[in-house]
Amino acid sequence: MNNSTTEWLSSYESSNYGTLFYSLVKIYQPKIVIELGTKAGYSAYHIAKGLKENNNGHLYCYDLWEKYPYNTVTMFDAEENLKEFKDIVTLQQKDATKIDKDYMSIDILHVDLSNDGEILEKIIPNWLNKVNQLIILEGGSHIRDQAGWMIKYCKTPISKWLSNLKKIKDIQYITFDKFPSLTIIQTKQENKDET
Repeated sequence: MNNSTTEWLSSYESSNYGTLFYSLVKIYQPKIVIELGTKAGYSAYHIAKGLKENNNGHLYCYDLWEKYPYNTVTMFDAEENLKEFKDIVTLQQKDATKIDKDYMSIDILHVDLSNDGEILEKIIPNWLNKVNQLIILEGGSHIRDQAGWMIKYCKTPISKWLSNLKKIKDIQYITFDKFPSLTIIQTKQENKDET
């Protein structure tokens, strides 16, 4: 159990998606995990817990924290919430949209950046040939696509973006519908390992 100084402020928490993150890390045994959008660290905490139990791997978290216009937590809050994993978690206050240039190959990518189809189109294609195992996205269900801010600002639905991506890329994905929903993309590299 986390002894955080700040509430998680994560929509993942009510759906208990932390257990899913932890389980995926235990199953896939990744060496390098990248998280784009960390906030107070709910998903990072569960990823790091799995990595620590695996006795292998490192989590690199990127977020703007207090530099984000709709900020709700600071980088310090995330550091406090993740301090028991400081040996395997690196936090960097940096724009997440160009992080792909810093990596040649990773195992798991998690993206939670107020996701919509337009944001994902700017980020995910740059990672598809670099991710060896899974890409995990916040969102993807039709209910999440109907969130108030998605409608108000005429954002591109994630479910539509996923359908279009599947038409042009060799991917498989599954979406867990429980709000806010979570989509797991199995990359081409992982598909090859199964054949």
